Amino acid sequence: MSDPLAFGPFLLLEKSEREKLGQACVVLKLKQGDTLIEERSVGDDAYLLVEGSVRIVAQGENRTLALVGAPALVGEMAVVQGQGRSATVLADTPCTVLRLPGQELRRLMDRQPLFASAMRERADLLLADAFLKRKSPLRDLPAEIVSTLATRLRPRELEPDQLIVGNDDDLYLVRRGAIERLGDGQRTGPGDFVQRDRGERYAAAGETWLYELRVADVASEIIRHQENVRAIAARLGDGAKVRIKPNVTAVRDRDLGGTLVHDAVHRAVVSEHIAALLPRLDGKHDITTLVRDSGRTRGEVVEGLSMFIAAGLAEIKD
Repeated sequence: MSDPLAFGPFLLLEKSEREKLGQACVVLKLKQGDTLIEERSVGDDAYLLVEGSVRIVAQGENRTLALVGAPALVGEMAVVQGQGRSATVLADTPCTVLRLPGQELRRLMDRQPLFASAMRERADLLLADAFLKRKSPLRDLPAEIVSTLATRLRPRELEPDQLIVGNDDDLYLVRRGAIERLGDGQRTGPGDFVQRDRGERYAAAGETWLYELRVADVASEIIRHQENVRAIAARLGDGAKVRIKPNVTAVRDRDLGGTLVHDAVHRAVVSEHIAALLPRLDGKHDITTLVRDSGRTRGEVVEGLSMFIAAGLAEIKD
């Protein structure tokens, strides 16, 4: 590891500051299945994943939120927001991790405004991504759509009692203050989503910061994903052969509505019947053979394989 901290927001620090932070770090070695962070536990250290991959899980919901491969920073929400751990982080493979003392990170944020701004921006995006996956009506969309939509969230700052102008079905994530639905006075506070009801009016209850997600953006991302899957399916003729990429595994996840198939970076959720085809996706069995041996319809098999390819988990063998 020449300079593992030459990554992400740490690049905004001078080399001498990175070296000082590196001296304060502790190297951890994790085995597959080890717990790095426990949800709702006390602690404010962050962790830099140097080798391997981790799974971020909402324990109360037994729901996989993300699969993260090195290099990556995890656990920084506790440093930036001063709150308890919002999710559990498990080693998905053997991992090498640097534990970054929270006290040292806060010192750097106090002294380095650009670094502090970058850390807060990362925390805001992580918060938005997590809430999209846990509490929003979009939680069961494909992971790549949810991650893209997290980058489409528009920040808005509202004065007390300011009317919130928007389109029917738009979504808001409240960051500070509250949103009041004027028809019945119901309020939505920090950390929660509200989706506009048709014909309702909404206003800021006090000074309010929020993220806005337009339903038009949701629709465009769903259409883009569907078009990509359809284009791939059109290439899968009866003689086509599909090869799964290395290090892909499958985990049954009821809360995701099927089986989670993933590697260190990519993921897709498919039915158990499609996941059962993984051992035969070796580039030797054509579509006709896979359909016949699986006992499933051709449409179901082709759609499932197209989802693997669209997610970056498989490729069509030339």
